Amino acid sequence: MNTDLRVVKSRAAIENAFINLVEIKGFQHITITEIAEKAQVNRNTIYLNYGAKEDILESIVKTSIRKYFGEITPEYFRSIGLNRRKIETVYKNLFKVVDENIELYRILLTDQASSGYFQNEINKLRKILEQLIKPSVDNKIKISFLANGILGTFINYITLATGTAEENIKILTDLTLSNLRHVSYSR
Repeated sequence: MNTDLRVVKSRAAIENAFINLVEIKGFQHITITEIAEKAQVNRNTIYLNYGAKEDILESIVKTSIRKYFGEITPEYFRSIGLNRRKIETVYKNLFKVVDENIELYRILLTDQASSGYFQNEINKLRKILEQLIKPSVDNKIKISFLANGILGTFINYITLATGTAEENIKILTDLTLSNLRHVSYSR
């Protein structure tokens, strides 16, 4: 990662401008030119650092996730196992990530142009989890059910304000433990 102060400041300005514009206009209706103007940088700076507005979103989410989790890998999930406290901590941290930019996520979830982003993220999670299990249709269905249930719970929390973070964490922890106890793991 580049630690040049000018690059760090430019990236922060771009990401803040992006969040602000998404909140005002929605994801679909903002352009790279508008982001550049709001961030007071050249469009080429955005293309050099990100490429497209989808990449800016990806960077914001990844930075937020890294703050609490580091890199999410199969080894990370292996270290958690079926430990209730560790699973609960994962969910607490995920809710912190969501709560930091809940308005951004709310807008993105209701914006047709960005709705596929979250499905792509859940597919990445499913692929990581599938590396931990014995390959079978039964296990894949269980992991798919769990991954989609987690995503659905977060979508409801963000868009419908379904319960508090604490209520959601308890229920998700219970459901995760219950589901994972019925999955066959590879070594």
